[in-house]
Amino acid sequence: LFDHQREMRFTQTRNQGIGLARVIGGIPWQELVPERGGSTILQALKEGQYNPDFAYAVLIDVHGNSVSEITNPGIIIPNEPIPSEPAAWLGERLVKSRADQGTYLEFHAPLFNGSDLMGYVRLGYLRPAFSIRFKDLPFFATLVLPVFLLMPLFYFLLRQEIRPLRKMNENLEQLLDDNELQKVELHPSGELGEFMERFMQYANSAQNRIKDLQEEQSGLLMSSKLLSYRHTRIELVLQTLPDAILILDEAGMVSFANEKINGLLGIGREDVIGKKPQDWCQDPNLIAYLSRHGSKDGQVGYISDSIQISSTINPEKHLEIKAYPLFSPKDSNKLLGHMVVIRDATEEQLARRSRGEFVAQVAHELKTPLNVLAMYSESLLGEDGSDETFRVEAVNVIHDEVDRLSTLINNLLAITQFELGGMQLNRSRVRMYELLEDAFKNVSQSGRGKHLDFVLDLPREMSSAFVDKDLLRIAVNNLLTNAIKYNRPAGSVTLSAEENGGVIAISVKDNGIGIKQTDQQRIFEKFYRSDDDNVREQTGHGLGLSLVQQIVHMHHGTLSLQSEHGEGSTFTIRLDTDTEMLRQAGVA
Repeated sequence: LFDHQREMRFTQTRNQGIGLARVIGGIPWQELVPERGGSTILQALKEGQYNPDFAYAVLIDVHGNSVSEITNPGIIIPNEPIPSEPAAWLGERLVKSRADQGTYLEFHAPLFNGSDLMGYVRLGYLRPAFSIRFKDLPFFATLVLPVFLLMPLFYFLLRQEIRPLRKMNENLEQLLDDNELQKVELHPSGELGEFMERFMQYANSAQNRIKDLQEEQSGLLMSSKLLSYRHTRIELVLQTLPDAILILDEAGMVSFANEKINGLLGIGREDVIGKKPQDWCQDPNLIAYLSRHGSKDGQVGYISDSIQISSTINPEKHLEIKAYPLFSPKDSNKLLGHMVVIRDATEEQLARRSRGEFVAQVAHELKTPLNVLAMYSESLLGEDGSDETFRVEAVNVIHDEVDRLSTLINNLLAITQFELGGMQLNRSRVRMYELLEDAFKNVSQSGRGKHLDFVLDLPREMSSAFVDKDLLRIAVNNLLTNAIKYNRPAGSVTLSAEENGGVIAISVKDNGIGIKQTDQQRIFEKFYRSDDDNVREQTGHGLGLSLVQQIVHMHHGTLSLQSEHGEGSTFTIRLDTDTEMLRQAGVA
């Protein structure tokens, strides 16, 4: 009702304002502008105004200056320019008071003197709001009186209807007993009874649904825990693998990465998860490989070929990358992504290179004595064979070369047996003095041509040891041969031994080229040879020291090294001479 009255006042004000603006706009400018001391049409307009929302009327010239104005008490005329477009000279607008007096509904029209524009008239009205006018009070009183008269009746009827509801409210507390709905004994009549019946049906249905949801929730919770356990177990397995693992989803994004990726690629797992390879990888070959297997158009359905790249954090480290397709367990034709395995293949590459060098060295080692044997055999068959001195020389040379071939072949056979696990110790009680003296004499004779000084420093009273005589002899021979091979002209080779507390220490010392500190950790590796030019000048196959170490370890001994580059090296074998303990170890 108030809104209707406000709309009626708004319509009345708008009709009046538009009409007055048109009327005043049709009056010539001279008649509107007051003479000095005379009354104006605006004053007459104010006196005859019956609209309580009227606020102001003002005449302004074309420059915006007020020529004549009238206002109701307390009204400040807002300073607002008239639109500059002629089409908008006659119109209406809402103008906000700058003195917080509300909003005015203003009507404006142009004023002419003949055909000349002289100014404008502005009529302002307070924007109608919600209010009650005095003349409407009887109507409102007539409307409200029946409502107040009917309130007691309504109250009595309401109490009558609420009484069963109140009883139901008291009994609703009995609906839940041990989380189960109980039937409430109520006997209302009419629509309330029907409502209560339907309510109880709804309550029973809700209770059954709640039970079903609780059972489903328990099943889902159990499934969630089982999936979480399986997920955690799979992640733990992937984390413990020695290789770096990346899981690419169908979109090519990394969904999982283990911690090994940091050591191989130099990037944390948190920096790759949820990203595509081009967002975190720097190697173009790896980006192309991963992108090919992460796209829908990539290779699908089989294990792809692997690639090898150099590590960005260590160019000497070589990495092998291989992708494995991951299919859905329910649909073997649906590809879920790829598992990319990144492994450190540096050792394998070095081993392959060492094996290549080993084959070349063995070929050279075999070729050289065979050439010598062929040369001397041809000479013996020729005219030189009639010379007794030459025959003696040829026999000695052939013997040495055959011994050299035999040593190489024995080393190869021994290292092969060690790798295949077929090497067995044939322990027996051995006099260590005689074994070391015999090995020293045989090796020193082959090195006389290098003008070396050979020194044998063995105590006369040496205990016997329960060892494999042939294998230990091979180990000592290899150490002595290396001492001769990597020595300097006029150098010395010393074989010494000492006993202390049931342990015999056998040392082979030379004052040759020595071993670099960087090579000392790797010289016992199979096929390894130093890059030192002095080492590369000598023939060798990188098996001698590896074979020595394996023989010593099979005897439960230790092999140690002391060396200074350019000053020489000392290799020391330490063996336990406790015969009973060694026998038990041999039997074991």
